[in-house]
Amino acid sequence: MNIIVDYSIRIGLSIVVLIVTKFVSKILYNSVIKVSEKTGKDLTYKNTMKVLINVASYTIGIFVILSLIFKDLMPMLTGLGVSGIVIAFAVQEPLSNFISGILLMFSKAIKDNDVIEVNGVSGVVSRIDLNHTIIKTFDGKEVRIPNKTMWGSTITNFWPSDIRRSEVNIGVSYNTSINDFLNIISDYLEKNNLIYKDENHNPVVLFSGFGASSIDFSIKFWLKREDYFEGTKKIATEIFDLLKEKDIEIPFTQIDLHIKNGG
Repeated sequence: MNIIVDYSIRIGLSIVVLIVTKFVSKILYNSVIKVSEKTGKDLTYKNTMKVLINVASYTIGIFVILSLIFKDLMPMLTGLGVSGIVIAFAVQEPLSNFISGILLMFSKAIKDNDVIEVNGVSGVVSRIDLNHTIIKTFDGKEVRIPNKTMWGSTITNFWPSDIRRSEVNIGVSYNTSINDFLNIISDYLEKNNLIYKDENHNPVVLFSGFGASSIDFSIKFWLKREDYFEGTKKIATEIFDLLKEKDIEIPFTQIDLHIKNGG
């Protein structure tokens, strides 16, 4: 009877420890976020930080619970050959993934909410977990890539900064005055407030080549992240309307067919 009461108390205390661990984990995470906001430093691994704090808190909580339930915890673990278990664990994939995840965070190769492509998978980084990097693809899927694979792969970050270069490719008729065309486009780019400009980032018009039906140019310009997709579409539309207004022809591929009279 005393044994039942004793273990009931231990189980009850274990439940309390579990509840306290949950609250402590939440308080620690919220405290880190508040400190980050007060210091003005952007916490780049919010989701990942939450995972790590949870893991640390619950690991401590589990050991406390085990020590409550089993009085002779250390002799029991020694008897199970903990050293052998640790060595076996160290040479397996989970530890490699965990270490790779730590390396990814310290190197800042990727951060939460980065838009990346790795091994043909494109999407937004949700978080770096203990064993996997979680990526939400643009079509709504969730892909879990082992951290070891992430660390050893080529990662393309589409937004390493808050600006990115876009381009509009266009061809004009061979009857066009190239100087007039370049002046019109340069004036438009200079006056456009949507395009990001500074001493290192300026729009340019590059000659691409003499095409079959047109003289081809590539118009390159920088846009802020929030303007990138809609901005590119808006600029392309405005350039099209502007050239049409100035009677500059954008030719389409056509074939001239000459028929000879056999007679």
